[in-house]
Formats: sequence, C-alpha cells, structure tokens
Amino acid sequence: MGTNNLIVAAALLLALSLGCAEDSSQEGPRQTTTTPTDDELRRVPLPEVGGLDPEIQLEIRQSHRGLETSMDAGTSVHEEHGRLGMQLDAFGLRDAAEIAYRNARQLAPDDFRWAYYLALLYEAQSRPEEAIDAFLVALALRPDYVAGLARLGDVYLLQGRSNEARQRFDRGLELDATCAQCLVGLGRLSLQDQEYERAATQLEQALTIAPWAATIRYPLAQAYRALGRDGEAQGQLDERADATRNIGLGRVIDRPGVYDPLLEQLRAVAVAGKVAYEARGVMAAREGRWNEALEQFDKMIEADPEDPVSRNLLAITLLNMGNREEAREQYQETLRLDPAHAGANIQLGIFLAEDGQERDAISRFRQAVESDPGSNVAHLNLAAALLRDGQPSEAAAAYNALIALDPSNGPARLGRAFALIRAGRHPEAKAALEDDTRAQPNEIAFPHTLARLLAASPDDSVRNGRRAFEILAEITAVVQSPQVMETTAMAAAEVGLFEDAARYQGMAIEMANQAGLAALAAQLNVGLSRYRQRQPSRQPFADHDPVFAPAPFSPQALVEARAQ
Repeated sequence: MGTNNLIVAAALLLALSLGCAEDSSQEGPRQTTTTPTDDELRRVPLPEVGGLDPEIQLEIRQSHRGLETSMDAGTSVHEEHGRLGMQLDAFGLRDAAEIAYRNARQLAPDDFRWAYYLALLYEAQSRPEEAIDAFLVALALRPDYVAGLARLGDVYLLQGRSNEARQRFDRGLELDATCAQCLVGLGRLSLQDQEYERAATQLEQALTIAPWAATIRYPLAQAYRALGRDGEAQGQLDERADATRNIGLGRVIDRPGVYDPLLEQLRAVAVAGKVAYEARGVMAAREGRWNEALEQFDKMIEADPEDPVSRNLLAITLLNMGNREEAREQYQETLRLDPAHAGANIQLGIFLAEDGQERDAISRFRQAVESDPGSNVAHLNLAAALLRDGQPSEAAAAYNALIALDPSNGPARLGRAFALIRAGRHPEAKAALEDDTRAQPNEIAFPHTLARLLAASPDDSVRNGRRAFEILAEITAVVQSPQVMETTAMAAAEVGLFEDAARYQGMAIEMANQAGLAALAAQLNVGLSRYRQRQPSRQPFADHDPVFAPAPFSPQALVEARAQ
C-alpha cells in the first residue's frame, strides 16, 4: 500500500476513534424468531473505489463479489456482510458500509459488533439520534463495554442531555477508574453546574491519566479561572498550545480516549502484513502507546530487515521512549541502508552536536538539506550549527535560505538577526529586524532585539537611543524580564541617563536573582559597574550569550522537545 494511502486511511480511522455512532431503538437488541432470507436483505452497492490504492481496490472488489455470489445462492452469513462493512467503513465508504452493517445485524441481532460499528459510523457522520439508538442497542448486549459508555456519554453531552450523559460516565468510571474520557465528561458537566472545585478535581485526574490530551487543558483553565486561580489557568492555556507538537510520526493524538478493542479490529481490517505493522505502530505511537509501537516496528524489521523505513520508525520510537543510544544505532542502520535519508541525518546530526562534534553535525545537516530541500527542520539545524560553530555569516546565509522557503518562520528570522549581530554586520541586522517586526508585529522578540541593537551597537550609524526608548516603552507595558530591564538600562545610558541606567540594571539583577539565574545576575553586575562609571554599553549581547548558541531542534523527540 502506498504511504499516502496509508496516511489517508489512518486519518479516516483517527476520525472514527475521536467519536462515532449509529442506529436502532432504546429497547435493546431486536428479538427475532426467524432469520431473514437473502431476498429480504438489501444488496450492498459497490461504491467508487478508483481513488484507492490498487491493493485496497482488489480487496474490496473481491469481498463484494464474494458476498454477491453468496446472496445469489441464498447462503450469505452475517460475517460476510459485516466484514465488507468494515472494509468499506475503514476507507470512508460509509453509505455502503451502513447497508452492510444493517444486513449483518439483521442476520445476527445478538452480535454486539454490528450495532456498535453502526453507532461509530453514525457518530462519525454527525447523526446523533441514530448514534444514540445504536449505542443503546449495543450496550444492551455488552453493558460493561467502557469505550461504548464513554462515547454514548459524549453524544448525550453534545445533545444537552446531561443526566443521561452523567449516568454513562459514572458507570464507565465504576468499570474502569482510568477512563479519562469519562472524567473529562464529568468535568464538563460540573462546569455547566458551576461546581468549579469538582470540575477542577475531575479534569486534573483526567490530565494525570492522559497527560498528552491537551484538549483537557481548556476546560481545566476555565475551572481555574472561575476559582480565581488565574496563574494556573494561564499555565494550562500555554500548555494547550503544545497540542500540535510533532513526534516525527504525525500529529500526536491530543484528546482523551478509552482503549477500544473493536475499533482496533476495524483499523486492522484496512491493512495486512508489513503495512499493517506500520499502520498499527504509527497509530500506537501517536496515542502514546510506545511499547506497542515498538512491538509493531520490530515486526516490520523482522519482515524486511533491509528496509530503511522500518529502521527509522523504530529509531523514532526508541528516542521518544528515552533510549538514546539504541535510537542512535537504528538511525545509523537507516543511513547504512539509505545514506540520503533526511530524518536520520537530522537526528544523528543532533546527537553529534550534543556530543560536541559540531563539524560532523554540520555535515549531517548539509546532507539533510540536500536530500530534502523543503525541510524547515534541516535548514534550521544547519543554520544553528553554523552559528554555534563560530561561522555567523554562513549561518546568516542558511537562515536566509530558510526564510526564502518559509517567510513565516519566526525562529529563522530571529536566528538571522543574531547571526548578523555576531558577524558584526549591524546595519544589516537592523534592517532585517525592522523587516521582521513588520512581518510579525505580534512577536516581541524582534522589537526587543532591535531596541538592544539601537541602544548598544558599536556602529554609530546604527545607534539611536531615543528610538530604543520608544520601542521599549511598548515592550515593558506587556513584558518585564531581566533581559528587557537590561536593554532599558542600555538605552538610558546611551542618552546619558546613567543614574536611571544603574537603577534599571539593578532591577534586572534583582529579577535574575529571584528567578535563580545566578550566571545572568553576575553578567548584569558587570554592566552595573560600567553605568556607575558613567560609561554606555557598546556590546548588545555578551560574546557568550545563549542567543549565539541556539539548541538543536528535533521534531522527532517528544521528550527532548519538551525539555528545550
């Protein structure tokens, strides 16, 4: 199966896992005394499958042909209808899948699967009333199915049927105390009832169980805000911005869920063999089930030890699990099999940079850029490595290449400014920062860096203390930090206000000490002595300032990305 088709299939299946549903009555499974004949069942139409992978087309056509043959002979069974329904459902062909599921349920009304799959299908199609009916039928057959209880609770909640939602969430928690989806549902109900302490407790418990589920953080922030805990509320909102983080295997699933064996079976229908291992492993990784992902990728390698894709997937998983050296070995294996593999070159380059082997790291990053010229991460790591290695002009050129590729890339724009400053090309840095400020007016780092350059550049043509003060007046209205106070002191000294400069520098030192930044406080004391001697600053950034040593960036390492 082609990679693109696999991604499409995974996306369709992910949509199912985030909520789904279907048909029937609230009275439980229909009891019948006779099994319907094939003449009484609806024929399942063969939908247009031309856009699918050829292997998938063949599989669906064969299943459809087999069912047609059985129905012509009057011998079809519920497994044939249900199996075809699952195949169609897995690839988004839901109208035909619905007919197949309905037939399967008519033939086997006591089989939990067909009512449940119909419920998932209806929920995916935003047909809540039919979804509720189908969930009720399914849960009458399996009242202990926690995933079904949680999903039905969610549908009730969206329909404003709070009491019925609460009953399902409570029952789900009785059966499984780790049902984060149930806790979130109860937390939302508590918010509706203005029981904010209870809501906060329930949502905190859910977040403890599912820390990756960033969507929990918004209602938790609402609860904190209502309780007057504004700092904690803002912290949750800031953390929520991490919901789009990338672990190298696609977007992380950021909603709480419940393990759903039937949904896993539906996913497994879509693929087979090595492709199946890849699909299951990727989905497990995206849901944070790392041990399961590891098992699937190990099976991929057993099936084809010389496949670089398998090695790279295993390496990504090991890295996210914190097994750095084992991950390094698998990345090296990936490059043995495919020396141009961009992702493996990037991550091995990061390992080399972390080990202090900057020149070797640069070689890896250059190879990654050559292999994948459209990779922002490759360009960003190359530019940062050049800057760390004392090649600021080359770094500025690398940052410029990335900005040409992606003008919205803020880190590249800021990195370019620092590279130009480090290279002593202050007029160019000033012009670049002015352009950056116009391009991204909401990013404070650009005007702040510009203000520092205007206040302390050794280039007379660049310095403009009055303008620096004007810029800082806007910045200090929204941000006060040791670095901003230091810049304000530089601007004051530039216009001859040395007493004010010393006062601002003292404020910066106090802030740094309060934040536990001893090294920064020591550096700031040097500037304080200078201002007391009535001398302005002529160095916007110290030679050893961290802005000239940007850390490597790995989109494949969730643990490291969080730390950075």
